[in-house]
Amino acid sequence: MQISKNTTSMEAGISVAVDKKGRDLCVVVIKGTFAIGNNGKTSLAEKQEPMVYADVHYGEPDKTSIKYECDFAPFKPRADIIVNGQAVSPTGKPVDKVTVVLEVGSLRKHINIIGDRHWERGILGMRPSAPTPFVKMPLVFERAFGGSDHSHPKQKHQGTELRNPVGVGFHKNSNSGTIKNTRLPNLEHPRHPIRKWSNTPPPVGFGILGRNWHPRIKFAGTYNEEWLNNRFPFLPEDFDEQYFLSASVDQQIPYLRGGEFIRCTNMTDDRTLAFTLPEVRIPIVYRFRDRQVNEQPNLDTLIVEPDERRFLLVWRVNVPVGRKLAALREVLVGS
Repeated sequence: MQISKNTTSMEAGISVAVDKKGRDLCVVVIKGTFAIGNNGKTSLAEKQEPMVYADVHYGEPDKTSIKYECDFAPFKPRADIIVNGQAVSPTGKPVDKVTVVLEVGSLRKHINIIGDRHWERGILGMRPSAPTPFVKMPLVFERAFGGSDHSHPKQKHQGTELRNPVGVGFHKNSNSGTIKNTRLPNLEHPRHPIRKWSNTPPPVGFGILGRNWHPRIKFAGTYNEEWLNNRFPFLPEDFDEQYFLSASVDQQIPYLRGGEFIRCTNMTDDRTLAFTLPEVRIPIVYRFRDRQVNEQPNLDTLIVEPDERRFLLVWRVNVPVGRKLAALREVLVGS
């Protein structure tokens, strides 16, 4: 079982996955890297980014968020839209705050980016300090609301923000001595600004949610004694394929088709990066010993990297291969 032909000039990979019914699936993934010209014109990049076979984090895996997730999810029921980049002052001069905007077709998402702040003591209690002006700020979940608080010996006053374990600003301990001088998030939801240390606003970002983060983990299913006795090693009955979606819910849209207009505001030095997704058709042929299956993959992932003036597109398709993997002789990608 192999890809014996690929005429796309893009990367193509193959893997075997097992679905909830215990069927073996042959998953084919095509990944294209595209450059964005100064006029917004797009073209296939000279350098194609390789397939990602294991998650790539921004730093230590247990302490940082994921920049690139493994490309070989067997299926995505919708499209993920991801942005890896930074907020940039629209004037090129230091600012206290800037709003970044992502637009993909009808999707429109705003995030307020605020300079570094910390909690300080005021007349009425703890209050945010004035922000430190900035020119550029990474758009990563490490700078969004979240994190852990283990500053109190009593277990009930400890915990982790399960929606974003790598973030900052989460507090369970009301002792002002443990809050003073701690950081506030740089990325804030426009409708949920942090006013008090006890606020728990929704973490916001444009990046990838970890597989064990909420709400993504709720789709993983139930792994209990019943599963161990009756289902293992297959996925539990209540497993939901939405688990394979890695973007925030408000960055999940119907499958892309090409022709969608994309705009990122305040993420580049020239303030606006705008382009249109190319329309690309990629026929896939599965050749079995006794039959041939023709498929058209779903365009289910867009990763925009404004700093690099590029974007990555990922197409995906899977086909059941039956009881004998050897029955699938070859896979052809492209016309």
